[in-house]
Amino acid sequence: MYILAPDATAVARAAGRVLIAGTEANLDEIRAIVATLTEKARGQVFIEVPSAVAVDPIATPECVTVTWLARDVRSGEMGSGLACATGQAVGRAVRAWLGEMSTGDAEIDGDAVCVWVGGDVPTDFAAV
Repeated sequence: MYILAPDATAVARAAGRVLIAGTEANLDEIRAIVATLTEKARGQVFIEVPSAVAVDPIATPECVTVTWLARDVRSGEMGSGLACATGQAVGRAVRAWLGEMSTGDAEIDGDAVCVWVGGDVPTDFAAV
């Protein structure tokens, strides 16, 4: 089960795992959110950027991982041959992570995942 955080402060108050996702447009806000996490926080941060040269490491609690997704080395829709559009790679990453990290059974999954996504990230993962 996951809870879509209405604002950044909800992530800092989360009791369970966190999932933070955005693009380069959200980088300052993501840094501010990560800075509010306690050392006991656990979860994942996905940040989509135009290319690997835009990667600027972020210090996180020990059990929070940051994954940088460079658009210039990813494709758009599978089989289309199109370039990756802004928000597309991070949207796929969020759907995949939620699909892998939750079974849909609250007893098995434990605490809910608190999800914060930037404005460029599709929120069509509700079916996951």
